[in-house]
Formats: sequence, structure tokens, C-alpha cells
Amino acid sequence: MKKSIVTSLFFLVTTISVGQTQPAICPKHIETPEYPPLARQTRMLGEIALSVTIDADGRVESVKVLLPDGKQKPYQFLQNAAIENMQRWTFTKPPFAPYTEVIVYDYGDDPSLPPSGGPKNLPVLTRVLVDLPDRVSILTNIPIINTDESKPHSR
Repeated sequence: MKKSIVTSLFFLVTTISVGQTQPAICPKHIETPEYPPLARQTRMLGEIALSVTIDADGRVESVKVLLPDGKQKPYQFLQNAAIENMQRWTFTKPPFAPYTEVIVYDYGDDPSLPPSGGPKNLPVLTRVLVDLPDRVSILTNIPIINTDESKPHSR
């Protein structure tokens, strides 16, 4: 009996101390992000992790890119687009200020969307998924590459 009480208390204390995290705050205004056209055309894909500092009124005070350990630096076009978009967001008043939140922008292809371009000049489509509180996915259709218009290399 005594052993089970001690085990239960240990489990409770461990759960409480491990589970303590900063409460997430809700966005009041989300500006819909876009896939940068040049990044899309050159098939730049990747995740951009942002450290967002929010002031006492819920406005974005600063945005910094968090570079992954041991990984290649993310594409500058994607970084700039994510930072510019995040600077237009507003949030509910945080429990304390300055308040920092990490939000990840994920730029990628969406194979469920029909392709774009080609002889019929199909439109570019973008799907945005906002998974609150910390993830934004910007997905685009894959462009058709017309090999008939390619010029052969001369040697």
C-alpha cells in the first residue's frame, strides 16, 4: 500500500513538472501566406521555423529564423516570405510580455492538386493549412514541364 502511494505521488509530480509548458495563445488575425512564385517555379521546398516575439497587446514585435542543428540553411526566398507573413499576424493578449512562440512554416508540393502550366496553361493552385498553435503548411501544385519547348544544348 505504502509503495503504491509513493509510486503514485512520484508519477504525479513527474507528470506535472514535465507537462509544464508555456500556454499557447490564439491568433486574432492570420494573413494568408503565399508560396513565393520564384521559389515555386524552382521547386524550393522546406520548413522554416520562426521564433516570434509578441508584445503585451498581441502584436508581433520581432521574428527570427531558427536554424536547425547540422542541417542546411533554409532557402532565403522561403525565409523572407514566412517572416513577412508572420509580421502581419496579431494575437490575443498573452499572459505575459514579451511572449515567445515558435511557429513552423512548411512549404511543399501537394500531389492531390492538379498540375499547373503545360500546353493548356493550367492555373497555379495553393492550399494553406493552419494547424494552430504552431504550424502553417503552404502547399502548391506541381508545374508541368514542357520538354517539347526545350532547346538542345550545342557542343
